[in-house]
Amino acid sequence: MLDAPGPGYPPPRNTWQFPPPEVRTRWKWIAVLATVLGLVGAAGLTTLLVVLGSQDFSGLIGDEELTDTIASQCELMTATIDSMPLSGSTPRQAATIVDQNRAVELMVLAIRRENAREVRDDEPAEQWLQDWERLVDARERYARQLLRDPEASLEVPRDADGHKITERMNDVWLGDPACTVPRTLANPRTDAYMGV
Repeated sequence: MLDAPGPGYPPPRNTWQFPPPEVRTRWKWIAVLATVLGLVGAAGLTTLLVVLGSQDFSGLIGDEELTDTIASQCELMTATIDSMPLSGSTPRQAATIVDQNRAVELMVLAIRRENAREVRDDEPAEQWLQDWERLVDARERYARQLLRDPEASLEVPRDADGHKITERMNDVWLGDPACTVPRTLANPRTDAYMGV
């Protein structure tokens, strides 16, 4: 049964010896139209991708060199702030807030110094740096209030829509965030706040 001869391969007949089936004119036009529409669609998509690739996304920081600088400076700032927890007496906590603010100021200065042209050409980057400065100013006021009232709380500045600027600061990235606002900066937990 297994030794039974089967059809040979390739088939003994030339399959191209028969003429192709007749194509009606209507189907030719449909095929031509589909091809033209496909080419126009591909050209349009390619043009759109080129335009999007060359434009600055409104509200997003997109410059790669600037993003690299921000990431490295932000990592340094975050590590510095993480090494300065709020603890001790109220004057000590106020001093720690000022020290944390200094770490943010150094980050902003370094980014402006290393990438002045990129910051100038990227409006969202300039606004992002100004938001950091506004947050530092609010924290400076908070540190002074804390000396007068250990129960004081930080009022994070808000944007024109009433949202905390820290939300906008964390949402300016096209992909993975290069820098996010450390929770300690936006929500400092002093000993008085924690009930100690």
